[in-house]
Amino acid sequence: MTLNMMPSHVPPKPGPHNKLATGKSLVNRNEKSFHRGSLMFIEGETSTEMYIIKNGKIRILKQEGESTVELAVLGPGSVLGELALLDHQPRSATAQVIEDVNAAVIDEGLFTHTLASIPPWLKDIIMEVVKRLRVTMKKTSDDVVAKSIAGVIRVITLQNGNEGFEKDGCRCVSLTQAKTLIFSTIGLGALEAENVFLHLILKDMILIRKNELGQEYLMLKDVDVLLLYMNYLRAKQRGSSLVGEELTEKGVDLLTTLVSAGEKNGKKIQAGLTSLGQAQLELELDRMGKGRFLDLDALDELTRVKVVVKQEEATDSKYGTHKRATLVFNIETLKRLRLLTQWLPIFKEEVKF
Repeated sequence: MTLNMMPSHVPPKPGPHNKLATGKSLVNRNEKSFHRGSLMFIEGETSTEMYIIKNGKIRILKQEGESTVELAVLGPGSVLGELALLDHQPRSATAQVIEDVNAAVIDEGLFTHTLASIPPWLKDIIMEVVKRLRVTMKKTSDDVVAKSIAGVIRVITLQNGNEGFEKDGCRCVSLTQAKTLIFSTIGLGALEAENVFLHLILKDMILIRKNELGQEYLMLKDVDVLLLYMNYLRAKQRGSSLVGEELTEKGVDLLTTLVSAGEKNGKKIQAGLTSLGQAQLELELDRMGKGRFLDLDALDELTRVKVVVKQEEATDSKYGTHKRATLVFNIETLKRLRLLTQWLPIFKEEVKF
């Protein structure tokens, strides 16, 4: 008589249909080795693999201008490359092997298969966490860019003063040097700097061009506008505003007339100031077809923001006392104020990439 010594339940042998059923077989089935000095992935490339380091060490590197910055060193048990797997975005950094590495590889097929084996509610939670992480990272990146625009403008305008050159009637600076200076001065990386450049391009303030050698440069369409925008942004960060932001249309119109009359008939006095008699201003208004009528409310606006000072002198004659009004102002200040009013709607426009 032969006894059956087999247990009542015998687990099936592993096969293609169940080889992914356990974490152990999953990890062992998907392993890669990387030798010292090699690259597991490169910043900017598109790939969808996540790695779990079993042994060895890697370092995470990020390109910042012409420099390479080490962000972290990772060893056994560390996970890297997870975001590329989860949201299919380009690699945000480079992984370089500094000690021979064995790593478990989780590719898209494996990840999708594993997700299919978990409860739907848990899958939904995982995907929601990934979504929130991406939104948080995007918001953080946008905040960094928004807070860095004024600093970038300051760097490239200083660069223009030191190393700028003239081309096609505009001031220009080297794009590569600009990125390097921006990183060394305000710590903004190459990708974030490019986002600031895109913001300024959309605002019609700069252009990116290439010279005959294929080298890229920034064309600053109007340096004065850039400086105004920088001051506008800095004022907003302080919770304040620039002089002239609240001027009415009448105030701006009178400002324009003052510039014209001051350049034609004004008298230069000390410290770049110009004096202009009220009668001369009224003549200019008449010449421009506006009638010899000075809008006193508009004049009050300009005196209230202290860009125009009104001086009155009284003289006596046999016919009585006569008052003569003189307006004192800086023509260049009024021109900047006029430029601000022209660009203010563009400054205020929200830019979405």
